[in-house]
Amino acid sequence: MNQIKAALYEMQGYIDKKLQEYLTINEPLLKGLADSIHYSLFSGGKRIRPIFCLIVGDIFHVPKEKLTSVACALEMIHTASLIMDDLPHMDDERMRRGKTANHLVYGQDVASLASIGLLTRAYEVVLNDEGLPDAKKTKVVSKLAEVVGISGMVGGQFADLKYLNASIEYPTLEYIHTHKTASLFMASGEVAAIIGDASAGEIDAIRNYAGNLGFAFQISDDLLDATGDESEMGKSANSDKGNFVTLFGVDKSKKLMVKYTSDAVNAIKLFDGRNVKLLALSQMLLARKS
Repeated sequence: MNQIKAALYEMQGYIDKKLQEYLTINEPLLKGLADSIHYSLFSGGKRIRPIFCLIVGDIFHVPKEKLTSVACALEMIHTASLIMDDLPHMDDERMRRGKTANHLVYGQDVASLASIGLLTRAYEVVLNDEGLPDAKKTKVVSKLAEVVGISGMVGGQFADLKYLNASIEYPTLEYIHTHKTASLFMASGEVAAIIGDASAGEIDAIRNYAGNLGFAFQISDDLLDATGDESEMGKSANSDKGNFVTLFGVDKSKKLMVKYTSDAVNAIKLFDGRNVKLLALSQMLLARKS
């Protein structure tokens, strides 16, 4: 297990290095924008989505170099969503990963532009990747656009803003987290499987694993929000208005987390012998304290 963890941390370092290369902005007039982008992009994120992308690529014998642009694009999209979510007219968060939220450091105007800049750079790096065939670029960018847009994160955020409260019902909560949180995680595996020429059944298995693990991860986050230590979490506790804990309570939420994790593990049994890193990833995510 320690060897696998070391491999995952090595992937994290690789992604960090490549993100630096993709986000080098040399124009002096854009220094403030560059600073804002780097402030959030290199604020201690665990790179879960790009690591998941690389792990799935490994299952289908895709070298990490062929997935670099896609993996980094996923992290850019994720970071862009965090900057946007924290804005006062969205979730109005003051802390992110133990640091002051981007808009409180650089202003709401610059933070908004940093978010848009990261989103568009994500598409740019994939489309400019000479190592990917055009047909696969089209599929990948189409999937990313779907996940970011109205059918994905935008729709999930809208529902979060307009319908989330302490008396939320499960179908609404499920919709929000499927679209706002789990959708990007599912896409992270799906795009790697597409590049790896996976079968429809194999892609479905990856999506099921990611969807269930995404929900388990969200419940873990909600439990930390309700019971965690702010100094370890890097954000304010009890900052979510309605979530799994407010709907089901701590004990049932823990049972649901175990169930979703079990369903995630069962979904990848067809990759027996090749799924060791996916199993390790699920254990690491749920053992976190921040």
